[in-house]
Amino acid sequence: MTDNEQTIKCVILTMRRENVILPSESIAEIVSVKDVSTAQNESDWYLGKMSWRGLDVPLVSFEAAAGEDVSTVNLNTQAIVIHLSGAESSDDDEKFLGLVMSGVPHVTHVSRKQIVSDEFVTEEHPMVAQRVRINGARVSVLDIDAMASMVNQ
Repeated sequence: MTDNEQTIKCVILTMRRENVILPSESIAEIVSVKDVSTAQNESDWYLGKMSWRGLDVPLVSFEAAAGEDVSTVNLNTQAIVIHLSGAESSDDDEKFLGLVMSGVPHVTHVSRKQIVSDEFVTEEHPMVAQRVRINGARVSVLDIDAMASMVNQ
């Protein structure tokens, strides 16, 4: 890689069936989920609100948004707290979002040259902006704005 080639520091999250990627600057913290207040009559992907740093942050499931069964949140559940950079609300609770993850996150630096669109994937996911290959590996680009819109609706 040349010195003038720009890279973005990203985090790859392991989900049950796929890996998703997002910029590391959008991550506030990785936490063990402890207290979740479940909501009645909500979508399966909306797990409720988790307590994080004195805030009630919405907690969502990537897998359930794709129609998969979601396991119950317990003391072993890990979540990534995402900073919603476009959130203009004065309510601090609405500036963050929790996403349940299955495995250990990996930090990586990605350049534009490493990313290739994956035309072979046809299924859509409401939380995915694009399916790509990075150095040959399939990765889904997480659509943070779409996730925030889903929660706000």
